[in-house]
Amino acid sequence: MIEQLESITYWHWIVLAIVLLAGEALGAAGLMIGISLSAFIVAGLMAVGLLHDWQIQFLLFSLFSVLSSVVFWKFFKNQNEQDSARIINNRAAQLIGRKLTLQADIDHGQGRIQIGDTLWKVSAEHDLHAGALIEIYSSEGMTLHIREV
Repeated sequence: MIEQLESITYWHWIVLAIVLLAGEALGAAGLMIGISLSAFIVAGLMAVGLLHDWQIQFLLFSLFSVLSSVVFWKFFKNQNEQDSARIINNRAAQLIGRKLTLQADIDHGQGRIQIGDTLWKVSAEHDLHAGALIEIYSSEGMTLHIREV
């Protein structure tokens, strides 16, 4: 067994990296990209003659794999929070930030506005008059919260 480990060449690491990339293509959500990059790094270090011992090869591969996993997690952990797909089925949340001209008065902080072909219930902190420029700043259920700009 030790003889087999001592006979590992940089081609073995390249094949491992390609197999890991193929596994990534099957849907590993990006995790195997960093691990395959680690195998490519070890192969490169072996090709230039910096690595010979199989123990060091596996140690560096493990360290680079953990490091790449941590970097991947740090870089992509907020990706889902910034993705617009999380509000794809929430029409009210899609309107946040939109500015409109008010067509009818808002009395006692409650009223309705039409956006496109939909009539929306709106809530404001105070009365607003028709013609005022408003901004939708939040939503609660199907009620839009508006304020004058």
